Amino acid sequence: MEVVSAAGDAPNSSPPPLISLALLRRETGNDEIFDLDVNELSRRVRAGVLLKYNKEQGEAKNGEDQGKAKVGEDQGLSYTHKYWVHEKLNKNCWMVLAKVLTITWGPESHYWTWTEEKESCYHREENKVPIAELKRVCWLEITGKCTTIMLSPSTTYEVAVFVKMRSRSNGWEVPVNLSLTLPDGNKQGRMERLDRLEKEKWLKISIGKFVTTPQTVGEISFSLTQTDGRWKSGLCVKGVVFESTTG
Repeated sequence: MEVVSAAGDAPNSSPPPLISLALLRRETGNDEIFDLDVNELSRRVRAGVLLKYNKEQGEAKNGEDQGKAKVGEDQGLSYTHKYWVHEKLNKNCWMVLAKVLTITWGPESHYWTWTEEKESCYHREENKVPIAELKRVCWLEITGKCTTIMLSPSTTYEVAVFVKMRSRSNGWEVPVNLSLTLPDGNKQGRMERLDRLEKEKWLKISIGKFVTTPQTVGEISFSLTQTDGRWKSGLCVKGVVFESTTG
């Protein structure tokens, strides 16, 4: 098998980043990925890998830790993250799915509910991910975090939340606040009117952009809030994506 690059800084014709091996091994539960040629490995990781972590595992500290998961450890758990490699840039991309976001007043309450929808990945038959769907709430607060160990170095990333507005949604005349806090202490923020979004369609709402440098190594926090007391309904949240971009 051809050597796989560690950081994913090479052009599109090069093998995918080294962490691909560990994440594919964790997903399959065996060592078959070490017998794959570079073309098949690239095809799989560009299609996406869905992952499960329980509370004890959390986000694995590095690719080696993720590769040590045993078959059956995550049975019965929902998908919590998705990893893929950008087809053109050959960079790591990462999504924190709704199941591991912190959502005030739910889900698993009468304010929110869990649904499931199919999510593309390289071969899973049961490739459904949990979706947090808002029934009705007056205090909206969704927060989460991501460690930069999952991302490629010296790369520009856009952070965005995947949302879908139901046709029956209402109460979104006031913009939501989107914020991003980087490990170096820098903060970004913007506002978005969700009532102007196309209904019944998954859309990416940008939170901010940053570059992975030695100063931004660590934990990144993000949030979506709207706490003016207005009753709101009909928002679906899939997760928050960290996607490599050219700038």
